[in-house]
Amino acid sequence: MRQVRAGFLPEFRADQDAAPGRSTHSAVMQTSMRSLTHQAGFRKGLRNTGDSGVLRALHRLRRHLLLLPVWAAALLLPLLASGCQEANHYYAESPWYGGRKLPENLRLRRQSNPQEVDLSRLAGGTGSSQQIGVGDYLEVQIAAGLHENDQSTTAVRVQEDGAITLPDIGSVQVVGLEPQAAEAMIQTEAVRQDLYRNPTVTVFVKQQKKNRVRVLGAVKSEGTYELSPNSSDVVSAIAAAGGLAINAGQKVEVRNPGATLMPSEPTPPPIAGNSNGPLIQASSSKNMRPASYTIDLVSAARSGEGQYLVEDGGIVMVEKRDPPPIFVQGLVRNANQYEYPIGKELRLLDAISLAGGMSNQMADKIFIVRQVEGQTEPVLIQSSWRRAKRSSEANIRLGPGDVVSVEQTPGTVFMDVLNIIRFGVTGSTTLF
Repeated sequence: MRQVRAGFLPEFRADQDAAPGRSTHSAVMQTSMRSLTHQAGFRKGLRNTGDSGVLRALHRLRRHLLLLPVWAAALLLPLLASGCQEANHYYAESPWYGGRKLPENLRLRRQSNPQEVDLSRLAGGTGSSQQIGVGDYLEVQIAAGLHENDQSTTAVRVQEDGAITLPDIGSVQVVGLEPQAAEAMIQTEAVRQDLYRNPTVTVFVKQQKKNRVRVLGAVKSEGTYELSPNSSDVVSAIAAAGGLAINAGQKVEVRNPGATLMPSEPTPPPIAGNSNGPLIQASSSKNMRPASYTIDLVSAARSGEGQYLVEDGGIVMVEKRDPPPIFVQGLVRNANQYEYPIGKELRLLDAISLAGGMSNQMADKIFIVRQVEGQTEPVLIQSSWRRAKRSSEANIRLGPGDVVSVEQTPGTVFMDVLNIIRFGVTGSTTLF
């Protein structure tokens, strides 16, 4: 190889020395002819020495380089065609070369997780479990002396108006009282009617009435449960059903068999994010709990106001959340749809990780396609892979149904072409 090339430059210099009067053009032409002759001899020498593999690699490389403009044009034309920005095209960050930044009303807020809310603030807190309620069975003993004939025992049931009826004494209001307070009330009424001078009264709650409440929806164990009337509220019903399930939403609907007159209560807080819509979505007077109402657990727990009671025969329905999946496509290793995590935050880098990461080292341009409620056309949000690693604005929060597309760029096209050429040169199969 050295001997073949060594004869070229000396011969070229000899021609210049032997014919100084020749034109430069003629000298160059003759030199080119000799160069081609020597190159042909060089190829022949390679063939004779058995270096045919090197020649085949050079031929493949030359063919790839010749077709490089064709491949580049085929891949770049779609990019150029899609370069026009539309009215709904925004940027996650303000780009230095101009462009509209995504407005705040189109950015998603962190979704609330009812499982992280202190639901104890929604408990009714209507009193002690020993309070006498409507429907309870009581045993009332009245003793005027030590003799057995001076004692009387009566079994009574608390009526709907909250009173019990005793022989000779008549009607006595006992609902909402504990047994000790009821004893004093009966004793006072007996003395007032001159039936006894100083009787001893004892009240026993033999059987406390239970509210049968059915709990359905996103709870761990659906079913019908018995609750004490003094703690028959939404929180107690959910607790009896084992608590909220992982797919529980914020809304809870309560369906009572009928409206119930109740003591005056503070006005329940509005639903979070909707100052015009009441938390109790039913028409009712100030002192009346409607037959059916809906509450927002997160908003109601934050305010800590209102009592959300469930009557006997009521139904508690906890909302189930089933968000649509997100789609990740383009220059990722595993383009597919993925379930949107309930109660957790999902950002752009998280979605790329779910798809196995980038499939092209030069990939950076990312589009997020989002369907906004009330709009016919989706919103196109452009972000950057590298910027998302350093900025929370670029690492945009994703929502259910979003489509994440990692786009081709001139850099990714160049990397793809290099990979094709590398495979064609080193691979055992010729692509062209």
